Amino acid sequence: MTRNTLQAINLIDQQIAILFTNNWFQEDIIALRQSLLAKIPDHQTKEIILGADRESVRFQWQDAEFILNFDYYSQSCWFSAHDEKSDAAIQPLLNILLKS
Repeated sequence: MTRNTLQAINLIDQQIAILFTNNWFQEDIIALRQSLLAKIPDHQTKEIILGADRESVRFQWQDAEFILNFDYYSQSCWFSAHDEKSDAAIQPLLNILLKS
């Protein structure tokens, strides 16, 4: 994998959109996932969901659950709340990601 860094992190419709500097391959998702989750202190991975072109990880952070999604074909990466209760924690999660 070519060194891939974050280009932008934005909140769009209650989802945190992640844009990387370079295109990435499905094989790169593990490293990208690890680098993003490393920015979130005290998170706990609950489940990794593997699909044909999408991979997701469900994790808990500060009494809220989120899903980090990667869609290879559209080169999309985003965080979303797992449930309505967790919607309120999207902004604090964005703040943590922007801080690190």
